[in-house]
Amino acid sequence: MFVAQTGSPSRPQSSRASLLLLGAALFAGCQDSSVGPNGEFEEVDYGNLTYRVKQVTIAESFPVQIGVTVAVRNRTASTQSVIFPDGCVVLMRAYRDDPAPVWDMATGLACTLAVVQRDLEPGEEIEFGAGLVSAGTILGEALPSGEYRMTAYLRPGGDIVELEMGLFDLAQPLDP
Repeated sequence: MFVAQTGSPSRPQSSRASLLLLGAALFAGCQDSSVGPNGEFEEVDYGNLTYRVKQVTIAESFPVQIGVTVAVRNRTASTQSVIFPDGCVVLMRAYRDDPAPVWDMATGLACTLAVVQRDLEPGEEIEFGAGLVSAGTILGEALPSGEYRMTAYLRPGGDIVELEMGLFDLAQPLDP
C-alpha cells in the first residue's frame, strides 16, 4: 500500500496497525485540485506564453497515483508557436531536502520521438497532461517515506519551464 496526501504535514507512522488503518480509510476514485498550496498554482511567463499548473489529480486507488495538467496560454496579440522535443510534453519531478531532484519522470520513460508543435491564437489556452504515476514508482526501492515537493516541467524549445505542484506525503507500507 502507498499513501499520498497533499497540503498536510508529515505524520509519523508509529506502528503497522496505524498504517493499516490509514490505508483502510482510503477510497477508490480521484480527487482533483485546481488550487495549489498557497491558494493558486504558480504561473511562469516564458517567451510570449504563460505556463501554469491547472490541475493536480490524486487517485487514491491502490497504489495511490499522482497526475498533473498544465495550461499554456498565449498572452500576446499575435499567433505564437510552441515546440516540444518529443511526445512527453509534461513531466514530473520529486524533491526532498536537496535542490536536485531525487526522482525525475524522464528517467527510464520512453517517449515518442515526434516533435510536438502547437500554434496558439491570441489569448488561446491549451492543456497538456502527465499521466498518473504511482507513489511506488516515485519512491522506488531507494527513497524513504516522507514529504516530497513535486513539480511539473515542460521543455519548450529545449529549455525547461518548471512549475510547483505542492507538497505530498508519500509512504510505503511497513515490511511484515
